[in-house]
Amino acid sequence: MKNKRADPTRRLRAVEASVSPEELTDALDDPSPEVVRVAIRRLVDLLGPGAAASLRARVFSVDLSLVADFTKALQRIGDSRILQIATMALEDQRSTRRLAAVRALGALADAHAVEPLRAALDDQVGGVRAAALDALAQVGPGAGAGIGADCARLVSDPVPHVRIAAVRAVARLVARPGRMLTPAALDQDRSVRLAVARHAGSLPEPSARALLADPDLRVREAAARAAGAREVGVVAVLLAQDSARDVRRAAAHALGAMQDERVADLLVPGLEDRDPLVRVAVLHALEQLLTKAGVVRRLCGELEGNRAERRRASLYALSRLEAPEAEPAVARAAADPDPEVRLALIHSAEALFRDPGPLMHYLAADPDDAVRNAAEMWLIRTTPTDTS
Repeated sequence: MKNKRADPTRRLRAVEASVSPEELTDALDDPSPEVVRVAIRRLVDLLGPGAAASLRARVFSVDLSLVADFTKALQRIGDSRILQIATMALEDQRSTRRLAAVRALGALADAHAVEPLRAALDDQVGGVRAAALDALAQVGPGAGAGIGADCARLVSDPVPHVRIAAVRAVARLVARPGRMLTPAALDQDRSVRLAVARHAGSLPEPSARALLADPDLRVREAAARAAGAREVGVVAVLLAQDSARDVRRAAAHALGAMQDERVADLLVPGLEDRDPLVRVAVLHALEQLLTKAGVVRRLCGELEGNRAERRRASLYALSRLEAPEAEPAVARAAADPDPEVRLALIHSAEALFRDPGPLMHYLAADPDDAVRNAAEMWLIRTTPTDTS
């Protein structure tokens, strides 16, 4: 096990099988994080509180990805010194050690870690400030009153990734974080705007609308998904007009989640969207609002409307729902004045009719060449071949 150049899988198996405290302690310095994690578990299983000294000796000098593993292991065996040691490490001149200390305090998720972490919000290194914000978010609402406002100061930090961490922390720690997050809505960095867009529903209306109109499509998408009922009109405009498919899909999702049947009027035009994934999202949103039976009734009503595009889109939507109960209403589309609607009926027939044959025979005499040919091809394809 001393040979760190051996295959990592072999070292891992050796650690899993070892019952030697010396070998397991040596494995705590293995270059493979997976080997180290297994060594921590095995050492704790073997020695319990007796493993504390070996773990403490390394917790602030290991790979940062392992700090939480060492800390939580010490917490599990009841080590009472880790909080004190981590707090003291925040005074270290080495930023890497301060960063490890912050991660350790976050892994403890202990209310007693709040004050040291609050102090770390003023660290001169941005990475330490960001880690302190994430650590406070891990402590959660138990961090106490006022901590959210302290984190909100860093929404205007000069370092973008600190501002992003501040958005996350404030959203986690404050029940109504909207006003505290407002500065981030107009941030020059799109990653910051993207972070705050995920909380658009809690923002004051001007900030939410700014994010819904953001030049970056990912920001608009996130803002649309998070939008609340207050922004229903803007979200409906995005569904109808936004140039980005993903934004229109997000708008459909948001409208479907609003739990107000009246919103269906804003969704139905989306059935005509040029992108099939958006149309699917719209149909799913309508089902959320109206149930499948309600959507079928609504679409059957749309077959009587003035817009040929809507009648055609409604037929395709009904076929996706596989709604044979709509057959009586759908059958009337065989006499629709628009040949594109009659073509849509042919393409949808197998999902909507128990026996499409009579319909196809009827449309095989259609005055429009395309409709007539489509019906004839359907009949040829479904007529058994005479092999006698």
